Amino acid sequence: MTRPLYMNKPTEWFSEKIKERTGGKIDIKLYYSGALGKANEILPLVSKGAIDMGALVQGYFTSNLPFAAMTNSLPMTFFDPEVAMYAAIALEKTNQSQIDEFKKNNIKPLVYRYLPNYKLICTKPVRTMADLKKLKVRTFGNYMPKMFAAIDVTPVNVLPTDNYEALKRGTMDCSYLTDANFLAYKLHEVAKYIIDVKFGGIHAYFLAMNLDKFNAMPANVQKLFVETGLEATKYSSEVTKQSEADALKTMVAAGAEIVKFEDQDKLNAAVPDMVKLWIEEMAGQGLEKEAAQYASEVMAYYNKHKKE
Repeated sequence: MTRPLYMNKPTEWFSEKIKERTGGKIDIKLYYSGALGKANEILPLVSKGAIDMGALVQGYFTSNLPFAAMTNSLPMTFFDPEVAMYAAIALEKTNQSQIDEFKKNNIKPLVYRYLPNYKLICTKPVRTMADLKKLKVRTFGNYMPKMFAAIDVTPVNVLPTDNYEALKRGTMDCSYLTDANFLAYKLHEVAKYIIDVKFGGIHAYFLAMNLDKFNAMPANVQKLFVETGLEATKYSSEVTKQSEADALKTMVAAGAEIVKFEDQDKLNAAVPDMVKLWIEEMAGQGLEKEAAQYASEVMAYYNKHKKE
């Protein structure tokens, strides 16, 4: 099983453009499937210069990147996650906590990606809040279990690669992912009901470069990397949208059924304020003031630009 192709395409596009625009003088060699390090090792590897760049999931490093992890971790918050991604990009230049965090970790983000609205794919139809109660649903991270606990759902922590067997064996009723991930892991083969519900999306991860390595490059090359990275980010959004649409169409053609969730407003009301929970957790680290400021700036940008 493999993850959706759109996860790799933006980095491949970025690498190709850098090589093309430098006349082959800079050739970025890509390694796949954790060949240079596991996902939970990428930050220290990039930070220490063991590798020059790496695809970094902010939420895997909440102790090192607590501010960057905010837009990556919270469900039921960003129903236009593309805008949340751009909010995080904007704060890299304006929010001192974020500026200091990346400098301390010696990284320079270049290419950004978001994941669209998370849904459920289930072994039975789920149309109402009553249908949700007591279901065993795949979850992860710090905040998804809190969300599901608030709506009386039993969270099940499994790796994405284990979703198929868990659904097939009945140890899990639903998986919590996106359409492209449902298809990538072939979950529609063992759970035919795609629940049209909105849990929001996230600023998924970014391609980070070692900051010392970035700063050592000539100014014109730094500019090229930043500008090409933002172009690749725009490209990533286009690929994400198309991949989601294609995945849903493919699963329906294979016999999956779309089930409309009828209680979205009740779901929205039942889930606690995730931003508030994040600030409270940051307060435990002595960062309440900084977290409140960061969240305020993120949400101000998000509310101004969101399209939903």
